[in-house]
Amino acid sequence: MASLDSSRIRGQRQIPDGLQVVPNSAADLTTTDTWIFQIVVANKTASAVTFTVKDKQSTPRELFDAVSLPADSITVAAFPEGVKMIGGINWVAGTADALIAEVFAFRKG
Repeated sequence: MASLDSSRIRGQRQIPDGLQVVPNSAADLTTTDTWIFQIVVANKTASAVTFTVKDKQSTPRELFDAVSLPADSITVAAFPEGVKMIGGINWVAGTADALIAEVFAFRKG
């Protein structure tokens, strides 16, 4: 299998970086094929909160499927070869204003 590191994705654009609040209603981060290399999520509350990240193909595939993030925690998920999210990225938190995150990824176009 060929490496999918960021130097090999043609026509790439980095998605906006910086910390963002993860909404508690499903929202699109991107709407074109996107390769995720790292996700950093902080749960700033005193309770566990679920976190979901999925692609946008006709039958979505979950990268994180309602994963429970512990209270007052930081989670780092690194994908050195990149994970292709067909059609884009959609994410949601189980609780409003509970999670802040940054996704390091490149998208087509």
